[in-house]
This record gives sequence, C-alpha cells and structure tokens, in this order.
Amino acid sequence: MMDADQSPRLDIFPSSPIAPVSPLLFSGFLEHLGRCIYGGILPAKTPKELLTAEGFRKDVLEVLRDELGVPMVRWPGGNYVSSYKWEDGIGALEMRKRRPELAWGGEESNQFGTDEFITWCKVAKIEPYIVLNMGTGTLEEALHWIEYCNGTGDTYYANLRRKNTGRDAPHGVKYWGLGNEVWGEWQVGQQTASEYAAKARQWAHAIKLIDPSVKLVGCGEAGLNDWDGVVLDILVDKIDMHSIHLYTGFGPRDRSQTDREYGRTVYGPDAAEYSIEICKGLINKARFNKAVRKPIKIAFDEYGVWDETVGTPQNGLEQFYTFADALAMASWLNVFVRHADIVEIACIAQSVNVISPLIVSPTGLFRQTIFHPLYLFSRYMRGGVSVRIAASSAAYSGETLPQWISSIKGHPADLDVSAVLHTSETGKRSLRIAVVNRSENRSYQTPVRIAFENVEMGEEQQVEAHELWHEDVNARNGWGHEQEVSVTTRVAPWSGSWTFRAHSFTLLVLDLR
Repeated sequence: MMDADQSPRLDIFPSSPIAPVSPLLFSGFLEHLGRCIYGGILPAKTPKELLTAEGFRKDVLEVLRDELGVPMVRWPGGNYVSSYKWEDGIGALEMRKRRPELAWGGEESNQFGTDEFITWCKVAKIEPYIVLNMGTGTLEEALHWIEYCNGTGDTYYANLRRKNTGRDAPHGVKYWGLGNEVWGEWQVGQQTASEYAAKARQWAHAIKLIDPSVKLVGCGEAGLNDWDGVVLDILVDKIDMHSIHLYTGFGPRDRSQTDREYGRTVYGPDAAEYSIEICKGLINKARFNKAVRKPIKIAFDEYGVWDETVGTPQNGLEQFYTFADALAMASWLNVFVRHADIVEIACIAQSVNVISPLIVSPTGLFRQTIFHPLYLFSRYMRGGVSVRIAASSAAYSGETLPQWISSIKGHPADLDVSAVLHTSETGKRSLRIAVVNRSENRSYQTPVRIAFENVEMGEEQQVEAHELWHEDVNARNGWGHEQEVSVTTRVAPWSGSWTFRAHSFTLLVLDLR
C-alpha cells in the first residue's frame, strides 16, 4: 500500500504461477424464483420463432452458451430446493403436481423439472450441478434422484428415466450439492452445524455407494464462520468441495449519498477475498486433523452484487445494475482468479432476470452493466494460469460494506488486479492483466513491470486494451438504451505503463515474445 502522494506501481510475475484458472469459475445458477425459470428459460408470451426446437428461450440460451460460455449451472436452488420434491417435476406435464412454494412464496407448477433441466443443459452445452433437498427431503429420495439421473442398470428409477425421456443414456450428473444454506433461519429445515454435518456424512456415504463417480459439495456458510469450521472438521473426508455464499452491495441506494454508496459497492468484494483466505485455512486444518490427502476445493456457488432493498422478493429480485456494480463484478472476478489454487467453482446468482446480467421481455433481452466484466473475463482469462502480482496504489479510507473490511482485512487499495499467462496451442504466449481502478475521482498512470526471463519488449510492441468506463457511476443499461454502458476496444503502442482512468475496468492483452 502507498501514501496518497506516491506513484502507483504494478509488477507482474508470469514465472510465479498460482494455478490454472478453472473454467468452472464462470458458472451460473438457476432457481425457481421470480422470472428466472418461467419467463427466462421457458417462454412467457414469447413467439414460437424465438424458441428452440425444445421450447426454450433461444436468445437467453445463445447468450449464455455463445457469448458468456457458461460451463456449468447450479439448479434448482437456492432456498427453493429445501422443500423441493423432485418427483413432482418428472413425467407427463399435465400430470405434474402444483405445490405451494415455501421459500419465496407463491406456487410452483413443476413444468420445469429434472429432464427439462438436463435437456436445456445439453442444448446449452452446460454441465449440470444439482443441489439435493436436505430440508424436507430424505436420504431415500436423494438416492432415488441420483439413480434416476445416473443409473445404467435394470432398476426402477433408471427405467423410469428411460420411459420419461425415450432415451437409454443416463443424464450423467457429476456434481451434487449436499443442501443449500442449511444454517439459515429462513431455510425450511434449518439445522445446527453438528446436526447437518452428521446427516451429510450419512448421505455422502450412501451416495458414493450408488454412484462413486460423483463429486459432492458440502454446505458452508461464508467461509469464515463457526459453521464452516464445525462442518469441515466432521465432513472433510466425505466431500470434494466446500461451498460458500456471499453477496456484496447491500444497503439502501441513496442518490443523495452517492460517494458513500459508491464506496460501499465497489470495495465490497474484498470481503470475499478474506472469506476465501480463512476458508482455505479451515479446510487445511480439517484435512490435517483427519489425514485427508486429496485436495478439497471451494465452490463459491452463490455470489454477486445484490442490494436486498432493491432486488426484493416482491419484485422477483430484479435489480437494474449501475456502472458501479459492474466495477464491483470485475473485482469479484479478480478475487477468484487470484485464488485459482483453491476456488474451483463460482456461480453467479443468477443467470437470467433474477439479480442477473440478463433481463428479458417476451420478445427480447438486454445485457446489464455487470454482463461486460463477465464476458471479458470468460473470453480472456479462462484457459490461462493465474500468476502473482504486486500492486501499489492509494488506500480507500471511507465506509465499506461489510464494515469490518477496513478494520480486519485492511483498507482496500484503489487498484484491484489479477493476471493470467495464456499459452496457445501453437505455443504463443500472452499476458492478460485485469485492472479495476476503484477510485471514483483519481486516475493512475501506472508503470507495469513484467518480471519474466527471455521476454523482449521491442519498440513496436502493441497492447490490446478493453476498457469499461462511463462518466456517470450510476449509469445503467435498459430498454431503449441497451448500450449506455459498453466496452471499447483499441490497439495501442505499449510503452511499459498505462493510465487507468478513474472508476474504470481495463483488461490488457499483451503478447510476449
């Protein structure tokens, strides 16, 4: 960290790798909430020509598959799953049971169930990740669900799947979550950490008997809570990943206090970094105590920028994001890249309409401000190896949200950075550097030094620069102004430094000779 009157600096160490960036860091999440499924995935007064042959929203599917390249989607929740009866969502549509929906209120038609989800995943070229009901659900129901999805023998639920789908091939669901936020008082079937861990051990043991190939994700809290420590100590030898959830950007959006709200938004993701650091320690402590040799990774399978006073259950959690929220999203993604050694999965909550980068009408969609960092990271940072960086800039001394960031983790730096080394199939190397200048008013002309042997930077060296910037930090995209916030791309001579504009996100692509 530096004093405000000192010059900034950014050092990149490509020869000091952290870990390959998991493609699953760019995953999504679908929950039966608001217009996510019904209206976002399935049509709501959508003309037939805008649907796939299977009856799904074509535009949403194409953006997730072809633009964002979403590799995995978590379903069916979320809070919703804690009272979900999976057998209500299979078989003939006209025979499916309509149920009260206990998590968010209203009713569930069950017109989108397991087979529809798997079909959608296949069309979208997405890996399915299913969460089990550990609220009202039983172990027997969970085993039947896994048999239905993955069974290859001549057994009841495997044959039922064949009957319902008309295909012999199993769904092949590899990733299964052992419940969702079981620690929360809002959950149907809330449990204590020790109660949950004992139950999850039994479930994990039985699940591995019916399908030893699956990957199991234990239910964590925010990574740094007592719940996480207790659950990991009991469950660590039975799981492959430990999930944690966190949202930033909470608090009323008061335009009369723009400075306060801006700072609380853009510096909030520093809390996620601390959660990951503490969670990694708790995982390794539990592994040590139980002599677990295999690595246990983090599944950050719910995260995002969410203001609970804006995206509410009453409006289906539809939040229209500002440019400041886009900067926060870029910082979130920087956190995941910097911790590529421990974070295996990250699922933005959610994929369409509900606190989402995409908002749809019956006949179209627009990309919210937070779409653009997701697109740039997915396109340029995946497939690379995260490398170490050292960045210096002024520290932010204003109010953070959560408030403990500054007092426990330390005052956040204005420049938030991650970097990956990418090597093509032909051996061509490039360095991709993602920089969020979170200062609202200060630009930084920053020397960028690359500590790498045998790298030549000639006079004709050029850099490809993608910049997300808007003069108004409260600017939004919306109907009629879909491109108000968008990315500009240019190729410029590389001089060994770059000016990062105040309140901007810049992704630099630099070929290494």
